[in-house]
Amino acid sequence: MASRKRNIACLESMWDNRTENRLNVVPMLEVIARGWNAKFSHLTCNTREELKYNLNLLCKRNYGILYFAFHGTPGYVKLHGDRVSLAELSEMMNCRFSNWIIHFGTCGTIRKPKEVVEFVEKTNVSLVTGFTKKVDWIESSAFELLMFQSFHLYKSPRVVCRSLLTKYPDLAKATGFKVFPEFI
Repeated sequence: MASRKRNIACLESMWDNRTENRLNVVPMLEVIARGWNAKFSHLTCNTREELKYNLNLLCKRNYGILYFAFHGTPGYVKLHGDRVSLAELSEMMNCRFSNWIIHFGTCGTIRKPKEVVEFVEKTNVSLVTGFTKKVDWIESSAFELLMFQSFHLYKSPRVVCRSLLTKYPDLAKATGFKVFPEFI
């Protein structure tokens, strides 16, 4: 199995109103970075302006994986007090993330397949993964840790997704894990 390093660029919004002892995905990113000698970038993103600005910064880097760690609803990612549709997000991203893997660590954002397929077509990304259900923080984090590990172990996104669905079917089902384009 050929190893292919995929570094992670993460955009994360606030999960609640706490400014001290905030819940965030940085510890998981640190485990991936240390365990697989990978790099990550973690940027907070609570407004549309921050989202646009951070996407402009990250598209010039060669990370390979863009991880949206936000609240979500079907067809939308939620910023702190606002929401952005997949159509709006695809306009912000354009084709600047061509061939990247996009992971929506959000509740239900990718529940509407037609909107996700349009997002893939407009952005020219190689793969979109995410959850179609309202997810538990620990379950989804465990699944994401396994997924990001797999992206470092296997070259083919198809192999990664098949492996996850084969090894962890209960966790995939509990989170409503889906892949676009659907090739499994």
